[in-house]
Amino acid sequence: MKILNCKLKILLILFVFFIPALAFTVSNSTDVDLKVETGIAPVCNGNGICEPELGETEANCPSDCGCNNNGICEPLRGEDSTNCPNDCPPPVPPAPTGGGVFIPDTTPPIIYNLFIKEITLNSVTISWRVDEQAICQLFWGRTQEYKEEIITENAFSHGEHSTKITHLLPETSYHFKVACKDTNYNESETIDQRFTTLTPPDIIPPANISNFEAIPGDKKITLKWQNPPDLDFKEVEIIRSTEFYPSNPWAGKLVYIGKETFFEDINLTNDITYYYTAFSYDRAGNYSSGVIVSATPQALEIPPVKPPIKPPVKPPIVPPSPEVEKLTLKDFDFIQKGVKLLLIEEKKIKLKEKEPLTVSIDYEKVPEVLKTIMVTLERDNKYFSFLLRINREKTRYQATLIPPESGIYPLTIYVLDFRNQTLKTITGQLIVEKAEIERPEILISWYKNLRFWLYILIMAIVTAIITYILRKKAQT
Repeated sequence: MKILNCKLKILLILFVFFIPALAFTVSNSTDVDLKVETGIAPVCNGNGICEPELGETEANCPSDCGCNNNGICEPLRGEDSTNCPNDCPPPVPPAPTGGGVFIPDTTPPIIYNLFIKEITLNSVTISWRVDEQAICQLFWGRTQEYKEEIITENAFSHGEHSTKITHLLPETSYHFKVACKDTNYNESETIDQRFTTLTPPDIIPPANISNFEAIPGDKKITLKWQNPPDLDFKEVEIIRSTEFYPSNPWAGKLVYIGKETFFEDINLTNDITYYYTAFSYDRAGNYSSGVIVSATPQALEIPPVKPPIKPPVKPPIVPPSPEVEKLTLKDFDFIQKGVKLLLIEEKKIKLKEKEPLTVSIDYEKVPEVLKTIMVTLERDNKYFSFLLRINREKTRYQATLIPPESGIYPLTIYVLDFRNQTLKTITGQLIVEKAEIERPEILISWYKNLRFWLYILIMAIVTAIITYILRKKAQT
């Protein structure tokens, strides 16, 4: 019984494991047999895809397989560079590393974003951009010939380029252009460009007024003068003091401001000397050095006008400093039309009338403790005096005036300290000559041309006469 049960178990195990395997094997062989034995005819399904596994070929299914020459490479149709070169051209092989076809660069660089910036009195910065590696040149000058300078870069660069031009003249127009070359020497350049440097601020004062006179009366003083010829002249300020001549426009009492050439100072006290300084100034606010005059109103007899510096000046208590003591007329510069006038016989200065005259002395030659340097001209018992003032740069004491009419004028320079004491008196002489009447250049040129053509005409007439005489002799 036990043996029978054991045999049954063995048969059951064999049935469980071998029956499925047997069934699987039968199924596979059936599939293979079906596939091999199938005789179904291929069908062209017309889906645009070549399916060789279904038996589709270019012969039996041209709509799905083969080259349709539509200009589009369709691998799903089986198109390739071999069977359909029109739709699938072969790829271009890469150029060999050692050579191949060379395509030259003939496109010039593009210059753009040209900017003119940082303009000053004497410099400017110009920048621009280039779309590729390039080296550039900047040509500039006062004309389109760009004769002043050519600035050349020293290396190729891409993107922004910039250069600065210096040593320019103020208030001047300049032309420039930019030219750039790329690494293949293709060149491009901009059209002509222009910029103008800034105008310098006006720091030059106008000339002093001229012929400044003070005529005393009863409790009044009448002042007369002539305004300077400067085009930017604005007005005259007259400052008054009872102590000394005001050295600047803020040192005393303002009694007059305007463009007139006449002013009557009234409500004064008789027998008191009044000191006046007249300052002309321009539209930029530059003041002249100042012209001085003094007078004493009287109730009865009017005393003659005295030299403007004598009443307040006292004899020196201490001797002047060595710097002041050694001053002579040679230390002063007299400049007209930008030319320094030379001394004649160490005492005389010859100049032209109507042309502004600048009188100056180096700042270092005179100690700063001084209050006044005064210059006085005299003629026919009349005095015309003006002050030398320190310029803004503190380099010179100077004054500009319009010379009086032609004549000879004794000149006196007084150097005074802060106590109005005379430290040094320097004398000389101004010889003012009449201005020459200059003939316009156009008249001179016309005159020279006329002379030339008259000479040609005379020579032509003489030649014609000689030719006529010789012909007559030949005929006879």
